[in-house]
Order: sequence, then structure tokens, then C-alpha cells
Amino acid sequence: MMLDIDWNVLNQKYGNETLWGYAWFVAIVVLTLLLKKPIATWLTRVSGWLTSRYSYMKHKDMLRNMLFKPLERLLQTILYFVAAEQIAGFLDSVNLHRAATKKGININLGTLTDHIFLLVFIIFFTQVVTRIIDFLYYIRMGKAQEESNQSKEQMLPLIKEMSKLLTWTLSGFWILGAVFHVNVPALITGLGIGGVAIALAGKETVENFFAAFTILSDKPFLTGDTIKLGDVEATVERIGFRSTRLRNSDGSAYIVPNQNLVSQNLVNLSNRSTRGIKLTANIKYGISHEALNKMTDEIKQALHTFDVVKDPVTVSLDNFEKETFQLAVAYHLSHPLPTGYVLANLKHDINIKVFEIVNKYGQMGIVGGTSV
Repeated sequence: MMLDIDWNVLNQKYGNETLWGYAWFVAIVVLTLLLKKPIATWLTRVSGWLTSRYSYMKHKDMLRNMLFKPLERLLQTILYFVAAEQIAGFLDSVNLHRAATKKGININLGTLTDHIFLLVFIIFFTQVVTRIIDFLYYIRMGKAQEESNQSKEQMLPLIKEMSKLLTWTLSGFWILGAVFHVNVPALITGLGIGGVAIALAGKETVENFFAAFTILSDKPFLTGDTIKLGDVEATVERIGFRSTRLRNSDGSAYIVPNQNLVSQNLVNLSNRSTRGIKLTANIKYGISHEALNKMTDEIKQALHTFDVVKDPVTVSLDNFEKETFQLAVAYHLSHPLPTGYVLANLKHDINIKVFEIVNKYGQMGIVGGTSV
């Protein structure tokens, strides 16, 4: 029966396209719907296998999860374009006309289809590239965390976002040039001229952007460090393009522009070997000079009994009021504190010890202590 079929009938044209073309179009579309997932799975498995050979860890499952969806869409777009090419004669024969203007608009359906497929292809291709960037970031960040490399940990997120921004920007110019036939060189020249005005209008944003690179290159502090900026003492949580997020001990978050961090005097409290503590006590007049000397000596000896207290330890008269004078006790603690020590509990124990000693020699009241 197959031999009795007149296959020449498939060469007949309908709508400027042969039946062979329509048959191939339908066949490719059906095969695409049936095979897009298996082919995408196979491609991601090949990518995962290559990754497991050249990566320092096994990341094939992560790569498969990141690439499967965008790769499936990209593959589907390519196959649909191949299917559309089988009926190119029919598509080219269809003209869309609109006479809303004096000149009118004539659009060839084949050309329109090509431009739509190219637009979709560029978008999905860019998604694949950005997922690869995310995957590379995942690998490098994992390695940096294993090595406890804080410098890389805070630099990598910025590099990732810059890479993705650059990728989408290039894709945007590709779409403008290839799909909408915009003169990209002339557009870039115009943007260069307009960019000066934009930079002047967004002067603070530009300053904060470059300040971020100054922070990441000079490394005055790292993510996780405790810093002091003016009256604010907090831990660095994240360094961004425009600002840095800090969080203090009570959980409050501070969003500080990067320019403020590079233009003001900043103290990195994590980059030190000791922490200075100052305690002030108000003592009533009437204590003898000999008793005062004994009291100061006894306070120094008591502070040195704590293993974590470091020199210099000073006890001195600080200020004279109407009914009392102030005794300033200054000492240093190891930083960071050894395992098992809590700063608040340690300061409390020292304050109690000082109170007991001073209370032997006269009435007093401890006003408070501060960390230097």
C-alpha cells in the first residue's frame, strides 16, 4: 500500500508552501513537545558530568537544577524556529497591512516571526548565561567559606551582581540592534553624552558606588567585623553597591551610605588585641590620703587576679564635685575573650570586686562603666 501512494502530491504548493513543508512543521512541533524535557535533561546531565570532572567539589546536581528550566526554554525556542523555517514560503507570502497613517505599515509575517524568535532566543540565552554566573558564584563562595576567606566572601556578591548586570546590558544592546535595528554605536555615543548629566544628577549614588569598591579593595573592615562610626557601634552584615548594613547589639539595623564609611574616621573594633574598659566611682570626701593609696593599690591587685585582664591597669582621681570626687578605674580585657567568658558577666564580676574594696574604706556609689 505504501508503494501505491503518490508521493508527488506532497510537492504540491498550498499558500506558497509545499505539503512537505507543512508536514515537517507539524512533525518538528510534535517532536519538540515530546522530546524537549528528555533532551534538556540530557544536556544538563552532560554539563553536570563535565562539572564533576573539573570542579573541586561535586556540583552536578546544583548545576542541573539551575540550568534545566532556562535550557529547556532555549532548546524549545530553537526547535520551534527550525519548524517555522519549514513553512517559510507560506510565512513570507503573508503581508500584514495597516493603513492608519499616510504611509501605511506593511509587515511580512516571515520577517516578523524571525524577529520574535530572535528576541525570545536572546532572552532565554541570557538567562542561561546568568544561571552559569550564579553557579560559578556558588562554587567560589563555597570554596571561600571553606577557607574562611572573608575578603572573597564580601567581594564575590558584588562581582556576581556586576557580571549579571553587564550580561543583561549587553543583551539589551543586542536586542536593540538585531531585533529593532537601532543604531547601537550612535545610541552608545548619545548615552555617553547623557551619562555626564546623569552622573551629575546622581552624584551621591556614583560616590557611594565607587566607595563600595574602595571598601572592598582597601579592606578597612570585613563582613562580620564590629566597627564604630561616630556614636554607632555595630557589626557589619552586608556591603552593597550604595550602602552597608550594620546591626548593633540590640538588633537595630543601620543603613549607612558607603561614602560616609570612607570619608569619616572609622574604628575597626575587631582588629585589636585588647578591649579597654573604664569604670567610674563617686566617693564622698573624708577618706585619708593613706587609705586612698591603699585602696588604689588593692584595686590594682584585685584586677590582676582576673586572667583576662591585661595591662595597663590604672586607678586615678578623675574629677572633683561638690560633695564627692571621682575615682577612674581603667583596664583592658583580652579580645576576643577566651572560650567560656561573657563580657557582660565579666564586667559585672569586676565591678562587684571594686565595690567591695572601696566600700571598706568609705561610702561610695559606682556610677557606671564604659567600653573604650
